[in-house]
Amino acid sequence: MGRKYAFFSNQTIKMRFQLWIGLVVVLFAFSIIVTFYLIEKKDRLHEAENQLKQVVTLQSLYIERWNKEKLDVIKRFAVSDNAKFHRIGELRREFQDYERVGSEFALISFVEEDGYIRSETDPTLKVYVGDRDYFKYAMDKKNFISGVVYSKDTGMPIITFSVPVLGDQNEFRGAVVGMIRLEMLNKLMKQLSFGETGEVYVLDRDGKVVTASTDASNDPTFVQTQMTSEIIQRAKAKSNDTSAYVGFHGDIVYGQYKWASGKSWIIVGEITQKEVFESLNQLSITIIVISLIALIVSIFAGMTIASRIEKPIRYLLRATKIIQNGNYDYQINPEKIKMAPIELRELCDTFNLMSEKLKTNITLLEHSALVDQLTEIHNRRYMMLEGNEQLLANIAANQTCSVMMLDIDHFKTINDTYGHLVGDRVLQHVASLLKHYAGAGTIVARYGGEEFILLVLRRNAQESVSLAEDLRRRLLDEPYVNGELTVKLTASIGVAEYSQTLEYGTMILEDMVSRADHALYRAKSGGRNRVELDR
Repeated sequence: MGRKYAFFSNQTIKMRFQLWIGLVVVLFAFSIIVTFYLIEKKDRLHEAENQLKQVVTLQSLYIERWNKEKLDVIKRFAVSDNAKFHRIGELRREFQDYERVGSEFALISFVEEDGYIRSETDPTLKVYVGDRDYFKYAMDKKNFISGVVYSKDTGMPIITFSVPVLGDQNEFRGAVVGMIRLEMLNKLMKQLSFGETGEVYVLDRDGKVVTASTDASNDPTFVQTQMTSEIIQRAKAKSNDTSAYVGFHGDIVYGQYKWASGKSWIIVGEITQKEVFESLNQLSITIIVISLIALIVSIFAGMTIASRIEKPIRYLLRATKIIQNGNYDYQINPEKIKMAPIELRELCDTFNLMSEKLKTNITLLEHSALVDQLTEIHNRRYMMLEGNEQLLANIAANQTCSVMMLDIDHFKTINDTYGHLVGDRVLQHVASLLKHYAGAGTIVARYGGEEFILLVLRRNAQESVSLAEDLRRRLLDEPYVNGELTVKLTASIGVAEYSQTLEYGTMILEDMVSRADHALYRAKSGGRNRVELDR
């Protein structure tokens, strides 16, 4: 015991400073690494969950839109006069004309009310399909979208769409049936992959694979494979559990699900646990190495600067903690360290300069994160954050609000004709007009490309449609002019009013944007340069 006390009592100030500096650096680095790892692990997991939710929601919207588009094609044939009045020959010619213009359908047929598909050239040649699910649904006067079934003729996996044909008295007259090869849906799914290991599956209600975002979807043996992973049980039980589980390929994964097509299909997104935490683990190792280097440097530095840096270091440490807590423009008072060596005074002056620049840079970053650099109006991130808060505040105050989605018509033609520089100036011109004429109660933001989004506060649907019409006419009346160059502009606008019932997504603003986007699609499909209201 006496020797231990003698060891400490015989240490010089530099030795003690070196020892304590080493201990402080070790403890400080350890606490930072552990705290950083735990916080970052939670953040990465939360980020992965959000990414999966967004991907699954987006995939669901793609699938729903794809199914609706295909079902709408069949529906147009089913409600046509040729189908209604049983002019089968003319109806089949309509099928053939449609297939010649690049239809995705492998086959479109008319099923008689007795359940037979008859040959056009020889009525005695017929195929009975009255036992098929799509015909049974049609007899019940219901539309139908199948899972994956295998064609009896070709053995290829297909998806079937059917719509009943009804007479004047709403009596059953037969059905129009369209069949699409699964490879068409596979091509759509290939465009929707994410990450290195992220995969998206479309399953039927029994958990069998319909298609996937991986190359395996092209393998006939992969289609209709029964998935038995935990996510299927969660989907059937409508569970909100987000914990990791063993995925389809045997890896530990995180997953999200969403029902689609009237709860006929399940959209499942998965990403491996390894990918979620890979960069965090690498960063943690880097921090550990840096911390070890800092420890060695600190021990050697403590041998020479012990007696002369205590007070300035105390100010510097305090200042760094203040900046760490968010006060980025904090300054060290030079009067309090005027007796310190000139090197330390210069260090403190440099710190003050850095903190000043840091505050300026952070302010610029915060500004650029919420403002579109080209048009100098708000961007999509601002709308989804600040716009969403204002929307919720107005809804809480019982104020009616609407969302407009505006798309510049034929903008690609402008770029192709006049060049992208003129295209950029056209975007700036449109943004300026929207900001000028939209009014004080409207938030204007660039949504992406040639699309703009306007959040109209405290106005109902009709008032918003009136404002949309006014903006459309303004764009028409005030073209982009630069010297002798004049670029005439038109725009298509979709409008959606706030609704208590959410049709898309889980956020009110997200739902309104999706409905306004559907209205915009109708405006563009209806000939452009018009305003459509979501019904």
